[in-house]
Amino acid sequence: MRFLCTYSLSLLCFITQVFAQDGAIRCSPFIDTSDVRIGPAVKTWMHYLNSSPDSLQEHPLWTMKDRNERYSFDPARVWVFQSKEFMRAYPPLIIGAEEVHKNTMLIKTLFQGYDSLGTTLPIATYRVFAHVHDEQWQLESVIETMTEEWNTKSIGGITFYMSPKHKYSSSIARRAVRFCDSLTALFDLPDIEEARYYVTTSRDELASILGFDFYVSTPQGLTYPEKDWVFTALDTEFHAHELVHLIFRSFSHTHPFIAEGLSTWLGGSLGQNLKALKQQLSLDYVRRPGDLTIEKVLEAGQKESLAYYTIGALICRQVFLLRGGSGLKTFLHDASIETRSLPHIIAKHLSIHIEEIDPFIRTALLDAHTLGSD
Repeated sequence: MRFLCTYSLSLLCFITQVFAQDGAIRCSPFIDTSDVRIGPAVKTWMHYLNSSPDSLQEHPLWTMKDRNERYSFDPARVWVFQSKEFMRAYPPLIIGAEEVHKNTMLIKTLFQGYDSLGTTLPIATYRVFAHVHDEQWQLESVIETMTEEWNTKSIGGITFYMSPKHKYSSSIARRAVRFCDSLTALFDLPDIEEARYYVTTSRDELASILGFDFYVSTPQGLTYPEKDWVFTALDTEFHAHELVHLIFRSFSHTHPFIAEGLSTWLGGSLGQNLKALKQQLSLDYVRRPGDLTIEKVLEAGQKESLAYYTIGALICRQVFLLRGGSGLKTFLHDASIETRSLPHIIAKHLSIHIEEIDPFIRTALLDAHTLGSD
């Protein structure tokens, strides 16, 4: 964010001083929390921030339409509430609170950390509603308000919510539904019944409807499997990668390396299928073979997204070839986020020893390099 006047620069410096580097939740001194309208709303949001927002557990501070028997829906959960460690690194500073309707407050929060020199590193600004219901303050996502005037089309268990900038294509929507039906049949998974698919035309628009005025690295698409909601910034009704996440929503606790690999195998990534991604990665592998071991790929995570997604996809495809659909589902169950040694799980389901995983990767990528050079 650029500040184009001396006053704004001074304000930023003042806020930075208030924002201590101890991971605590702060409230800007410019917010009058003594105001009977503002104070209770801000305290409700701060209470939530202090109560494990990284958890999937149902939370009474959210409105019923943003809750179910399993969890509370907060779009920020997978953005700035990824883990307790992430939250400590980028603690929240509440920078705004204004009444937008009677008994409804819009609260704005800045999330930022610091580098080794003490320079501030803002990663997000986030909006959330707080309003009075049955004399109690509750939280509510802005998404319903942001999209209430969007056009909708329902087909085959999916309702498409479309940005006013988007031109609807019924043929592409039907293609998306056929794709979902083919996966549920192949892997014997539950049909889609009441999914929402939000079509946005840019990353900024996707972030905005979820409440983010700014986010340092907005994805091209994401899926909230527990809610059966898909979001795309690719201006299309058919974002195959995200639809795979939707179809396999019952495996939401699968390790991200395997979950993203699965969606890349079956749905590609950013418009490229697995064959193209594998050939692209094979060129990288020829240049730096020592850096593409399973341990280094897992350690780098999505910082090395091409390797992370493609190698995960190769593993998922091989498990399917060896064990079929039921075997793949067992693998997705076993390869959970909580597993202590993902390579051991991978080796078990590939029917190889753990030290043979890297040769498996090498063979797959060198074969792709040879084919790609023909």
